[in-house]
Amino acid sequence: MADSLHRVIIKADSQTVYRALTEQTGIQGWWTDTCESPRNEGGLYRCWFDNYKTLFTFEARKLLPNKRVFWLCIDGPPEWVNTQLWWEINALDSHHCEVDFKHMNWRRDDGLFPLCNSTWGTLMQQLKSHCESGEAHPWFRNHKLTA
Repeated sequence: MADSLHRVIIKADSQTVYRALTEQTGIQGWWTDTCESPRNEGGLYRCWFDNYKTLFTFEARKLLPNKRVFWLCIDGPPEWVNTQLWWEINALDSHHCEVDFKHMNWRRDDGLFPLCNSTWGTLMQQLKSHCESGEAHPWFRNHKLTA
């Protein structure tokens, strides 16, 4: 098994970071501009990539406000299925927090793993930028579908 591990210090309060990880507009601010998010544990997050060709579905396993977000990938590329995404938010003071991110339970450390590991490093910087500035600059942008 292989795990991807990243840590970032963010100049924002833990509530801002939690919202960026759990709310649709938050995720659209740093990860992908097309997603759906639930409001409760057990709900499904859906994120589209590659001009709507690739869909990832995650089950929200644990949503502990302002502290922890834990998702299980239940559908997507085969290498992702049953992997776990875990964000731990630790307030350092009222204006700073540390975010530890783990993408766990990869069956192997080759294939998509090295690319995804590198991309998560970039995405954590995107999360930091979004939380600190409030501006939306998702790393992945999909072309809008036309009728």
